[in-house]
Amino acid sequence: TDNAEVIPMGKLFPILFIFTLFIVSLGFGVTVTDSLGRIVHIEEPVKRVITNYGLLPPFIYLLGEGDKFHAGMFLGKEFYRLLDEEVQKKVLKGRSLNIEFVKKENPQVVISAYWQANQRDVKQLEALGIPVVFVKLESVEDINNTIRILGKIFGKEEKAEEIINYYSKSLSDLKDYVKGISTKPSVLIVFYDGKTHSYRTFGGDMFQSKLVELAGGICASRDLRGKKTINAEQVARWDPDVILIIQYRSSAQKVKKFIFADPLWKRTEAAREGRVYIVPNDGENWIDPCPKWILGLFWCAKILHPEILQDLDLKKMAEEFYERFFNLDLERVKIMGDFTF
Repeated sequence: TDNAEVIPMGKLFPILFIFTLFIVSLGFGVTVTDSLGRIVHIEEPVKRVITNYGLLPPFIYLLGEGDKFHAGMFLGKEFYRLLDEEVQKKVLKGRSLNIEFVKKENPQVVISAYWQANQRDVKQLEALGIPVVFVKLESVEDINNTIRILGKIFGKEEKAEEIINYYSKSLSDLKDYVKGISTKPSVLIVFYDGKTHSYRTFGGDMFQSKLVELAGGICASRDLRGKKTINAEQVARWDPDVILIIQYRSSAQKVKKFIFADPLWKRTEAAREGRVYIVPNDGENWIDPCPKWILGLFWCAKILHPEILQDLDLKKMAEEFYERFFNLDLERVKIMGDFTF
């Protein structure tokens, strides 16, 4: 405009020179805001990602970037072998995850869980100039935010939004199904911990419990926090209407047999009425914070409210999900647990 100030060329060149130096010093890359609100700059292109958060790699594969997962912890790797023959080697490399290993492998970014932020190793990585991004996977919102962060890191923003929109639309549909229910059954999620030789459950602050609530149930252990050891006397006091068994290292089938055989567990409404179910597991439990959580949500809702979701074809939904996001025929996927719809 006529009133705009004109910068003389003699003054403009120094400004441009300083700006250019600033851009060069940053290098080409992307800036993300992680789950702790930290602004992190990452050099591009991203070819090697290392993570010490075992729940994170499945979301890298969900975005179609599994070849960029270089090393780290990995929960549920059995399923992802269908997508990547190198998964086991990457996990084995991750067992030696330490500062010297990470420095030698020279990743563009290390991704960690938010609760690892104050660990000494993380601060050492940052001191070496290796970007560290913290993510969180404890709610649907956390999962969506993590997918967005990964989408930006890999330049897959459109794919990330496609996945998030699918989750959001499906969740909205599920809420429409269950919004009119008058009775919410009490649900206990349980798994056997072979290390401590005890039965454990999830507190109300954990993703699995929140999923039960979204499915139209009430979490029996909602007053607890984190993963907690429980005994038969506690379970009998809760007297859940439904028991859901998650399988990690120990056999869920053995846990189910035990529940029906043990006198104290048999006192529960769930055992008396035969409402004890094994959560579908393809290497990942569907109700854990993993890419298949949306399938787990619909499965759980159909278990709790079969009369409302009687027309839901869960098998068809699973077929479409595996094909759309993993390019896999459902017949190639081995799903254990009570998935018989």
